[in-house]
Amino acid sequence: MHARPDFLKSISPHHGEVVRKVLSDETREKLAAKLHAMPNGETWYADIYNKAIYGPMVFRDPELDITGIIEKLLPNYRILADLYLEKTPEDQGFPFHTDFDSIGFMEHPEDMLTVWIPLMPVREAGSGQLSIVMEEGAVRLSLIREANQLHSLVRVVDPSVPPHPPFQITEQEYAYLERTKFTPSLDAGDALLFCNAFFHKSEDVHQGSRAAYILRLVPRDARFSRTRLLGLKKLGQNLAVVNELLEEHYPDALETGDA
Repeated sequence: MHARPDFLKSISPHHGEVVRKVLSDETREKLAAKLHAMPNGETWYADIYNKAIYGPMVFRDPELDITGIIEKLLPNYRILADLYLEKTPEDQGFPFHTDFDSIGFMEHPEDMLTVWIPLMPVREAGSGQLSIVMEEGAVRLSLIREANQLHSLVRVVDPSVPPHPPFQITEQEYAYLERTKFTPSLDAGDALLFCNAFFHKSEDVHQGSRAAYILRLVPRDARFSRTRLLGLKKLGQNLAVVNELLEEHYPDALETGDA
């Protein structure tokens, strides 16, 4: 097992954790059948993956009890959103990236946690594993990218904010990420936990397909940025969750037409 560096404890205490058998076989089979039967989502994810459903919200299904499972596993967190991806050999998937293009609505977005659950085994190269990076240099680089993304999101709401050059990873940086990545072997129903702010990527599928169910978690006391929520709403990103958070925390934004 890849060791977690000590410095991560104060930044993202769960980044890189592998938890075995988060979903029972029965729950996983029911979940997989339900998700596979759903139509493809209308999202830019669908241009990258064979099938992508952003926000199926199946964690709210009482029969599956995903919420109860996560409460037992991570009692200080709550589920905010979910995602389903099916990847085939024809799908490029995402290269190394962070996730704040569409979910950067927290005041401290580095506190958001992903629970990535393969619905079939991903044990070796070519099976569609997920890779993350935990080296200190890469974490610092990813936080720079996060700041760049959030700056751009603020500019959607307030164009008077000065622009900045786009963030780009150099060939040397990408080679460093590849050299230092952690790619765990997971069985169906296991989970990889990682911080959304840090670099991660989907690996290739050589044959068949790989299905993964993904949960976005936030601390129970998380605070949300009005400006970033409004920016995401204008971009049309993650609207089901964004509208719920605006209604809960900033109903005046909806009343005044700011959103």
